[in-house]
Order: sequence, then structure tokens, then C-alpha cells
Amino acid sequence: MLEELFSKITLNWRIILEITILWFVFYRVLLFLKDTKAVYVIRGIFILIVAFFVFQKLKLNSLNWILTKIFALSVISLMIIFQPELRQGLTRLGQQPLLYAGFQEEEIENIVKEVSSAVSILAKKRVGALLAIQRQIGLKNYVESGVPLDAQISSEFIQSIFMPDSPLHDGGLILVGERIAAAACLFPLSENPDIDKALGMRHRAGIGLSEETDALVIIVSEERSNISLAINGRITPDLKKEDLITILKGLLKKGRKR
Repeated sequence: MLEELFSKITLNWRIILEITILWFVFYRVLLFLKDTKAVYVIRGIFILIVAFFVFQKLKLNSLNWILTKIFALSVISLMIIFQPELRQGLTRLGQQPLLYAGFQEEEIENIVKEVSSAVSILAKKRVGALLAIQRQIGLKNYVESGVPLDAQISSEFIQSIFMPDSPLHDGGLILVGERIAAAACLFPLSENPDIDKALGMRHRAGIGLSEETDALVIIVSEERSNISLAINGRITPDLKKEDLITILKGLLKKGRKR
């Protein structure tokens, strides 16, 4: 009798564990899909699943057969359609927060001071610029696409890189800690159809990198003479220097790759 009771307790414990794991996975998937086009597809799939069970109950064999074939093909189709989202999700999944340490206060102060000073001056001079600050996800592939520098960060150096007569002014600049890792780097262009059509290639490149990584991407518009910040595929335009400083300090405290 005790063995039977023990087996029931063990079974209940396993059921609770399975439900907890499934709930957590489902919750994380919903968070990942939030504010993406995949949400609408999930809704469509849910409707098809409901229809599938209704057809089975009503024994509508022809419709049931059609839906079965559709589900079989949908797996491959979804992998093709949502290849960017899947790649981004696997990249996020591969992050190991325990292996990352936050910026030191001195690092944060120096980075924010030099970067904010440089971009505010460039904006006043109507000089376009594109800067990415690495956080947890490494930017090695993008560093390798540009010209390696490995130079100490400074406002003057950043300004000189983006001046029109500089051979490195095209492309993006990547900061790793307090070092300028590379300039003239190629960033991926965002394919998001909801982006403001008035935004140019520089802004699309900044948004594109923020979609692929967790980098903080700062864009200076030469036409509008303003500063924007792209994070996780979203852009915040028309930032004042003081606002940029506050946002950067808060986000840099979340850590970077060591």
C-alpha cells in the first residue's frame, strides 16, 4: 500500500514538473513572438487546429484529410517564412547570462561621455554617423567586415572617422568596451516593412543590426541633424544629448561580453 501511495506521489510530481516546463516554454515563446508578424500566424494556426478537431468530431473526412496535409506542409513553410525570427531566437537562446559581467562604472562613464559628445557634435555639423556598442552578443562577424582599429575610445577620434573626407566614414563603427574595434563595417539592412519610408539606408542598417543582436546602435542623420537609438529592432528618434546619456547608462549596466 505504501509503495502504491509513493508511486502516485511520484507520478503527480512528474505531472506538475511537466506542466511547469511546458508553461514556461509556452510563455517564453509568446514573449519572443510579441510584436512580430508571427503572432498573426499563430492565431491562424490556432483557428486551423480548432477547425481540425471540429471536423474530426463531425466526421467530415474530406476536410479532415485536407487539413492533415496542410499541417504536414506548414512545418517546412513556417521554417522558411520565419527563418529570420528563428535565427534570432536561437541566437537569444544561446546567450549565457552567467558568463557575462556588467560594465564597470568607470567604463560606463567614459563610453557614454565620449560617444554622446561625439554624436551630438556630429549632429550639429550635419555629419551622418552609425555606431554600435557591443553588449552580450558578440559582433565579431561585423567587425571582420570592416577595417580593424583597436583604438582607445575618444570623441575626437569618432568625429574624425565620420568626416566626409575620411576613408572610413562609410559604414558603421563598432565599440567593444572602451575600445573602437573597427570602422567602415557592414551592417545588415532591416527588411521590416513597417519602418518609416522616410528613413534612409543608414537607419535601416542600424535597425537591422539591432534586430540581429542586442547591440545599442546610434544613428546620426545628416539630413535631419538629429540622433536616433535602435534597440531590439525598434528605433527612438530625435534624442537630446541628455536623454541619450540617461538611456545608454541604464542599458550598459545590463552587461557586456567578457
